[in-house]
Amino acid sequence: MAKQLNIDLLRTFHAVARFQRFNEAADYVHRSASTVTTHIQKLEDQIGQRLFSRSNQGVELTLYGKKLLGETTEFLKSHDRLLISLMPQRMEGKIRLGIPDTYAPAFIQQFLPRLIADNPLLELEVEARTSGELLNLFMANQLDLTITVSTQPLAQGERLGFVQPLWVAAEHFSSPPNTPLPVTLPITGCPYRAAALQALKDHGIYHRVLLESPNTFAVEACVRSGVAVGLMEHSRMGEGLVEMKDLPPLPAQHLYLLCDSGNALALHLYEQVRDGFYV
Repeated sequence: MAKQLNIDLLRTFHAVARFQRFNEAADYVHRSASTVTTHIQKLEDQIGQRLFSRSNQGVELTLYGKKLLGETTEFLKSHDRLLISLMPQRMEGKIRLGIPDTYAPAFIQQFLPRLIADNPLLELEVEARTSGELLNLFMANQLDLTITVSTQPLAQGERLGFVQPLWVAAEHFSSPPNTPLPVTLPITGCPYRAAALQALKDHGIYHRVLLESPNTFAVEACVRSGVAVGLMEHSRMGEGLVEMKDLPPLPAQHLYLLCDSGNALALHLYEQVRDGFYV
């Protein structure tokens, strides 16, 4: 293996890993598809390992590709931050930020005003959606920076920690015996939904979905009304709600911050979002 890794080859590698297609990666790095193919071949020859498995649907990282991606993500971010610091510039332009809708109210009220005040020249656009939607938007280059929750570890991004969903209900909730347990759930795209339905199925708990909604407030209102059981982190429960400890425990989820390391504006906001966000 060579003693030095070429930054351009690594940047192309990260683009292919993100978009999982050579043509989309070529558009992103402003090179031809043949050049992208050549870059990947050179990098594979340099390190002596296959980085992608190819199919008609696109490409997937090999195990070594995932290892290289994880070990070079922070390296590329540090490299690009250094370039930014050496070339002072006015940080202005549009930046697209994603936040899971579950956390959007607290983020908007407590952190967003300060973020805007500290970056007055940036045109900030915020998308509040399910984590699944945000991940897809980021992979499609429609977001520059996003927080997302994932059931499985992600090859890209910085893991900020874990979040633990709980079964919760209003203090006065009561489910009649021999009837299906009424539950309220977010729509498909939220990892909590899939985990909850799987847990109920695995433990043979007879249930029915009373309400499903893309609106976090609607789901929470349904829980607080006392007509259904729902999902929530302990920090968001507040008064009037209790944990339903007789229901099967739910798996912890991974909390990630994904950043387009080739975008100077995204890198400029990266640490501010990472340090300012909390569940």
